[in-house]
Amino acid sequence: MNRAIRGRPRGQMTTRRRQLLAAHQMLAAEGQPVSISRLARECGLYDYRDARRIVADLRRMGRIG
Repeated sequence: MNRAIRGRPRGQMTTRRRQLLAAHQMLAAEGQPVSISRLARECGLYDYRDARRIVADLRRMGRIG
């Protein structure tokens, strides 16, 4: 049974995850506070929930502490 897996790939570094990770690392390196709203604005996301979900994914992947 070949079922097509839908949705975001599990454990893979997608373009949006890479973009949010780069923004997070840039803010942290500059010593600025890193917040969900700031990350969403930096990456052009319309909804903070998307940013929160991506940050949770990155934490699960071990990319963000």
